[in-house]
Amino acid sequence: MSRTIKAPDERRQELLGIGLNLFMHKGAEGVSIKEVVQQANVATGLFYYYFKSKDAFLEEAINAYIEGTIGNMLEGLQNGEIPLLQRVKSALAAFQEHALRLAPLMGEEAITSLQHHVLMDNMLQRLCPIIQEIIEQGNGEGVFRVENPAVAAPFIIHGLSGVLHENLSDELKDNFQKDIQTLLFTVLGVTHDRTPSEVNLDGNT
Repeated sequence: MSRTIKAPDERRQELLGIGLNLFMHKGAEGVSIKEVVQQANVATGLFYYYFKSKDAFLEEAINAYIEGTIGNMLEGLQNGEIPLLQRVKSALAAFQEHALRLAPLMGEEAITSLQHHVLMDNMLQRLCPIIQEIIEQGNGEGVFRVENPAVAAPFIIHGLSGVLHENLSDELKDNFQKDIQTLLFTVLGVTHDRTPSEVNLDGNT
């Protein structure tokens, strides 16, 4: 089969996407570089031109995925055309989905490395002022009841980050969506009797 010539950055991103999909389905140990390059239809030498090792490849793939996910969540949270609580619910649902997708990779060096945690800290710092702004808006609309948004914002962000990096047991996964929703809405002061039609993530009244 002939190989398609692509721009270097496009080829690099393609490899990262293929690798991440394989890692999420098989775990890091279940994926070989050979499998990645075969799916991408490139030579093994090209892989090593972009990435010095499988571990470096895994770390970059995970970090790029998390950064892209957070970027999409930020975009959604700042979309003023959507009601505030719906934005929060959508962001929470996206977080839960991505946390479960990353679950097979928890404990890998790419997740526990200092470089990864520095990257995560930087991204979380970007999120905090936006979450604070969302909380303040919710207070103003009567949707939330948060006494100190400046404290609540980092509390929520770092709490969710901790959950993201936790190696979830099957029991925790079973109740994951319900438990995270309950905790978040408690912090935000959202009550079922006050907003009965809005606190259910699946949209049912």
